[in-house]
Amino acid sequence: MRSATLAIIISTILLIIHCVVKPDPGTGISHHFEPNYTSLAKWESPAWFNDAVLGIYMHWGVYSVPGFAFTDPEERIDSGLWYGAAMYNQENPFGVYEHHLETYGDPCDFGYKDFIPMFKAEKWDPDGWAVFFKSIGTDFAGLAAEHGDGFCLWDTDHDAFNSADMGPERDLLGDWFEAVRAQGMRTVVTFHKGSDSIYESGFELCPDGIDVNNPEYADLYAPASKAELNAKLIEIIDKYQPDQMWFEGGAEEVYGEEEYLEYFAYYYNKGLEWGKEVMIAQKEGPFLDECAALDIEGGIFPGGIWHWAGLTEPRPYRWQKDVPVGNFWAYAEGVGCRPVNMLVDGIVDRVSKNGATLLNVAPLADGTLPQEQIDGLRELGDWMRVNREALFAARCAPFNPGGVDTWAAGSIRFTEKENYLYAIDLGNVWPTDRGFADYEESVPPVEPFIIPGVKAQDGSDLYMLGVDTPLPWRQVGADIVIESIPDPLPCDHAWSFKIQLES
Repeated sequence: MRSATLAIIISTILLIIHCVVKPDPGTGISHHFEPNYTSLAKWESPAWFNDAVLGIYMHWGVYSVPGFAFTDPEERIDSGLWYGAAMYNQENPFGVYEHHLETYGDPCDFGYKDFIPMFKAEKWDPDGWAVFFKSIGTDFAGLAAEHGDGFCLWDTDHDAFNSADMGPERDLLGDWFEAVRAQGMRTVVTFHKGSDSIYESGFELCPDGIDVNNPEYADLYAPASKAELNAKLIEIIDKYQPDQMWFEGGAEEVYGEEEYLEYFAYYYNKGLEWGKEVMIAQKEGPFLDECAALDIEGGIFPGGIWHWAGLTEPRPYRWQKDVPVGNFWAYAEGVGCRPVNMLVDGIVDRVSKNGATLLNVAPLADGTLPQEQIDGLRELGDWMRVNREALFAARCAPFNPGGVDTWAAGSIRFTEKENYLYAIDLGNVWPTDRGFADYEESVPPVEPFIIPGVKAQDGSDLYMLGVDTPLPWRQVGADIVIESIPDPLPCDHAWSFKIQLES
């Protein structure tokens, strides 16, 4: 029955795609996207995304219940996320199978499905979260709607294992989007489900008809068809109208290249119909820049040692980086929070390179955030309230015609807005391969403070954001010399100087 239903849905989608989309009277946009690269290249990065500084989303789901930190240092950042795969693997290097056996029993008797009733989200307050995220300067927010475990966090007609019918018995995505939009933020939904199943070890371990091999649970455990995966995408578009849809790398292989192009066209045409700018972000693929935004995942752990990942210089196309706030993507014991100055330095550096930041938080199964992440985000918000002016709607200096043709000078990062240059001193070395626990305190600017390669407007006032009185300065050749630094300083990390440029 489901296969027939999906076939009807896909046929309907293809018919709709080739219908003429009427331009929204408020946008003035009249072109229609066809499912080919030439047509999709008409897409432009949304103005809201070009201006945005910060997004926040969450890895949260059934995998948040066990909360077990992997023992392998190279894999610890994925603690929680892949518990469902590792719990059936008797030879896995993460310590998960042994932990599950000791804590819950034989995984064929207590399978991944048995965690679902324990994922209740009973303390989740989406309205309170949205107010909190908005207060720290968040521009867009969202949710990992389906991870590799196959449990959907929205009210779907295409999968029996979803949060509306099981576990929390709530449409988590719908509730969250409603709260986010009420605070004036844009929305993002991310997809991490592949066409293969993560439960291969379980298929081998468990007897026929038991747990992963019981057809009753096929929607959760079995590989997903491309038809089902594509139907879910269209359902998300039609039901929730997200501003950004985000994918892991190789999505065109997961969904099928032809089907993926159809999806692109459908989504972008829906954006025209809704009268709003929408976007797709992904880590790799032939669609980048012209058809979608590049996303870079934050950091790798060869040998168990964290290594920075990102861009070494600005790029003309707007991009983003997704970064876990804590030690892991999903909740597990010890998730913690990175040093706030490390989060700040990365955010500033990305804007100076024409990039936005998408931070990931890791809620507990009950819908609360770890206290360390709450405290860290509050501190980030304190910094953003002082310095957000230097980042929001600012542009990367080298790509601003007539502006300063540089983006960095030592620990200083430059952004521009209107006729002002913002020189933001990180007080630290970035990028870094220092670990989270080893990231050093920011070194405050001291007088005389030199901003090299910048000429300010003669007689103009120069300010440090967060300080009402102008700072004494002089021009020495091509450099600005600030003769006095405020005491006390207005913030604890990354200090921003506002400079009027020569007209």
